[in-house]
Amino acid sequence: MSETPEDVWESDDCVRRTVVLPTELAERLAAEAERRGLSVSDLLIEYADEGLGREGGGGNHCLEVPVRGSRQ
Repeated sequence: MSETPEDVWESDDCVRRTVVLPTELAERLAAEAERRGLSVSDLLIEYADEGLGREGGGGNHCLEVPVRGSRQ
């Protein structure tokens, strides 16, 4: 499935993309995000940043996770 221009936009501090996930994984992410009081986007940012840190040997690759509700 390719992205259409409506699916993607960029600004100075973020990029919006459509991500297709298996249903079971999406449900697990949603449950964990709810349990921690985060949006799924914020949880994915956290997980990606941690994974990139392990892969690249450290360093924070993203800005701080925004305050809840500031990113959809």
